[in-house]
Amino acid sequence: MHSRAHMLLEKEYILLQREPAWGIEAEPLSDGNLFEWVATIQGLKDTLWEGGVFAINLKFDEQFNSVPPAVHFHTIPFHPNIDMNTGRPCVDFLDDYDTWKESYSLQSVLLAIQCLLSYPVLEAAVNPEACGILKESPDLYRQMVLDCVTASQRVHAGQSLQVDDAKVRFEEAGEDETSDRPKSSQTSQAKVSFDDYLTTWSGIATSKAEPNMKNPLLEAIKNDPKLQTAHFGLPLEELQQHMKKQLQEHNSLMYGNFAAKPSKTDSQEKKLDHINKMRKIYLPSRKIMPPPSTAQSDTGDPWDKDVDDLVEWTANLDEEELMEEY
Repeated sequence: MHSRAHMLLEKEYILLQREPAWGIEAEPLSDGNLFEWVATIQGLKDTLWEGGVFAINLKFDEQFNSVPPAVHFHTIPFHPNIDMNTGRPCVDFLDDYDTWKESYSLQSVLLAIQCLLSYPVLEAAVNPEACGILKESPDLYRQMVLDCVTASQRVHAGQSLQVDDAKVRFEEAGEDETSDRPKSSQTSQAKVSFDDYLTTWSGIATSKAEPNMKNPLLEAIKNDPKLQTAHFGLPLEELQQHMKKQLQEHNSLMYGNFAAKPSKTDSQEKKLDHINKMRKIYLPSRKIMPPPSTAQSDTGDPWDKDVDDLVEWTANLDEEELMEEY
């Protein structure tokens, strides 16, 4: 003959099957043992916890229903009223036997925990970190809740969960490629700070505001040889040469390949060099010839005097005046 507690638990199981509550499922862990139950609770709709599926363990003793069951979250959420180490929810009638009533059903216990997720009681917080974040940074709390929801979905789909300093991380359970377990459609996304985002996208941008604008991504790589080795597999000197060449090509395409304006001194030197070249081409140097004899002067070429006059005139040219006219 079964005990009173055993018969009450059978009755609770029949009631749960007959009138199930939304988002709540519960059943004994095994057919022969009604004193250990496993339940799942879904987050309420139109709340931050919507979509979450959290596993709960319940243990009863022979004094049920004079005393409440021992309740612990198996999938521990980041919540002000849930102990991160034990998974025990902070509910007054579960913690204090004086507030417990025999009229409370198992379904009412699970409904109270389901509502507690979306409506925390900060005055009875057992997770000070979650309570502080909820008060001081609601946006961060919202993000951590969404992470917990995603975590619960993955655990419910057949993966194991690890909790480390209130951050949810996942470790895939061993299963072969042919496993037909359902997979969650949601995937976790890595968080990137705005500074890292700006540095990365400024570094790979195809245009710059100015030709001499520095590339913050490449500057970061220059300052971290290990980073550039990991990403490029090149020595630092060779990498700098590649970057310099690419930067020159980029500037040439974007701004044109304009040479620097020559200085006044360089311009004058170029003009003098050009004049000297012209002189060598058109005015060859005069060779010193022996004075002609009297017989030769009497019978010489009539153009000799004109040539001598031209050579003398060229030798007396003012280079500065020629440079200004040029």
